[in-house]
Amino acid sequence: KQWYQRRVRGLFFFLQRLLIALRTSAGKGFSGVFLAFNMNLEGKLLPYHALASWYIHIVSLAALLCYGITMYYEFEDSTATVCHVWNLLPSFSSTVGNYTPQRYIWRLLVGISCIMRSLSVWMFYRNLQRFQKQGALVYAFSCLRSLEIFGLFLLTMFASTEVFSLHAFGFSLFFLCSTVNIFAVSRLLHNGVTGSGLINRQTVYFPLIYIVTFFGCFVSYIVHDWYCISGVYTIFGALELIMIFSNILFWTHCDALDWRGYTISIE
Repeated sequence: KQWYQRRVRGLFFFLQRLLIALRTSAGKGFSGVFLAFNMNLEGKLLPYHALASWYIHIVSLAALLCYGITMYYEFEDSTATVCHVWNLLPSFSSTVGNYTPQRYIWRLLVGISCIMRSLSVWMFYRNLQRFQKQGALVYAFSCLRSLEIFGLFLLTMFASTEVFSLHAFGFSLFFLCSTVNIFAVSRLLHNGVTGSGLINRQTVYFPLIYIVTFFGCFVSYIVHDWYCISGVYTIFGALELIMIFSNILFWTHCDALDWRGYTISIE
């Protein structure tokens, strides 16, 4: 309880300082606002790993809450699918796309987390510069992180039953960029481009898990759609959850755990 109270106070204090700085600099075209990324200044303003923990917790809470509501209230309808065969688990995509209030809970909380995750792009950019990674590499990785967040925002805000083209584009963009990001960031972390040195070689397993579960989802969905075999949709739903939470755990490892001792300040 005390840990969460400290995090809430730190977050609100940061937002208050940011609003004051924006108000003060409004007459100067906002040229006076600068976010600084500092090392070993824990407690000065807002520890970066605390902010990262919040947006990771928000996504995890949204996923568990939406899935739990669907399992409790919409179990039979969500597991029957169009084939009307026996299954044990619904898919997460149908959970947040076909049912309310799950759809709006997911959109609200993921939208908030996307805004908070945008700081991770800037953090990653500054960290690459700190390791003398200049030029096209810095801009390419920063662009990939930005596109990943944008793709997540699109596929969240536009369900496949509403605007299929935008949903499909958002999913393709998110999956492509997140896959490249996980591989690239794992390689960088493996080579020592890290914040506090807490990253270990276990990060190399995340890309493998991510790719294997994606292809498992693809195969199980095709088998279910073509043959309507009982239980196959359960495999699809389970693999989909593993893929989602492997992404969450990877960025938890990178953003929330590795950046202890770094703070975001307003100068």
